[in-house]
Amino acid sequence: PGHAFAGTIDALIKIVAVVFHKLKPARFPAFAFAWLELVSHRTFMPRLLRAGRPVAANGAPDTGSGWFQFQQLMLDLFEALEPHLRYCRMTHAVRTLYQGTLRVVLVLLHDFPEFLCDFHFSFCDVIPATCIQLRNLLLSAFPRNMALPDPFTPTLKVDLLPEIRQPPRILSKYHARLTPRLRESIDAYVAARGPASL
Repeated sequence: PGHAFAGTIDALIKIVAVVFHKLKPARFPAFAFAWLELVSHRTFMPRLLRAGRPVAANGAPDTGSGWFQFQQLMLDLFEALEPHLRYCRMTHAVRTLYQGTLRVVLVLLHDFPEFLCDFHFSFCDVIPATCIQLRNLLLSAFPRNMALPDPFTPTLKVDLLPEIRQPPRILSKYHARLTPRLRESIDAYVAARGPASL
């Protein structure tokens, strides 16, 4: 019976994710703790992250997958914390919410490291530079199928590792923050290897 309703349950989970986005902590600060608990619940978060593939069979990002919805929920959380973290003015409530956020990121790092790898650009864009611990957690994620070399190997040459030639998969819309004029200048620079005035 559980398999018969799997598609329906996944659709309902995605609808609940839309509702959670509407109830984001920046809009309803008094609901922030309950929101974080609901978003990171063991029956919601893993189910949403397993609902649909983040990349379609043709290689294009599938924005209807649960990964993109959970990315938006994590952005909602980081954006609510950002004003408090930027100036390191944390009340006891904000500090507790920040600790809860660290725990959620740790769970993601352990269970869904590919999610953090694919969306690290958008997460680091909203996290202030003063949040070194949170940024390091996000940036320490690596895919489960990748074996990291021992950094203490005396003959280690990073540029000779086969993994260095594989481009990372980035599902964030990293170019969305660029103005059209700046993007044209960057594209022209990359295409022509100049001008030096950029």
